Amino acid sequence: MDPTTEDGRSKRGFRLEPWPTAIVLFFVVVFVVNAIFVRLSLNSWSGLVTDKAYDKGLAYNKVLKAQQEQEAMGWRVTLDDDALKVGSEAPLRLTVLDQQGSPLVGANVEGTLVRPVQQGYDREFVMKEISPGRYEVGLMVPLSGIWELKVRVSGTGGEYRLARRIQVSASGLGG
Repeated sequence: MDPTTEDGRSKRGFRLEPWPTAIVLFFVVVFVVNAIFVRLSLNSWSGLVTDKAYDKGLAYNKVLKAQQEQEAMGWRVTLDDDALKVGSEAPLRLTVLDQQGSPLVGANVEGTLVRPVQQGYDREFVMKEISPGRYEVGLMVPLSGIWELKVRVSGTGGEYRLARRIQVSASGLGG
């Protein structure tokens, strides 16, 4: 027997077909997951961007030239960050020797401790000479993790720049 009425319509009524329903549900799930990820990314964005990235890219040859000039000066700079620990002030020490291996006396040493993943924690500092060629400053690191240390030494004969990533753990073991 044919399940149709006298006017030719089916008696079965409305029925969802499985394949078209599955395709529609697939795209609904994709849309919902993407909406969740967009919301999470907008709420977790720290706002960190690189200032003038295009200009920095264009000036890269100048950076390379400055690095070559710095190496030609022959200064030896040693950084001791082992004492740095979270939550209390500890010494950051720097030793600077000139090309002949003599201590560099009377240099101006300043720097910045930068938290690369969060804004608002950067620290600027000026190091004082504690003995010939040895410079020191007390720094308090507020959070454990990776920090970027940038130091600029200006003295007779030129300028030396040091940039280093350091690991500061809650137990105080520097890296």
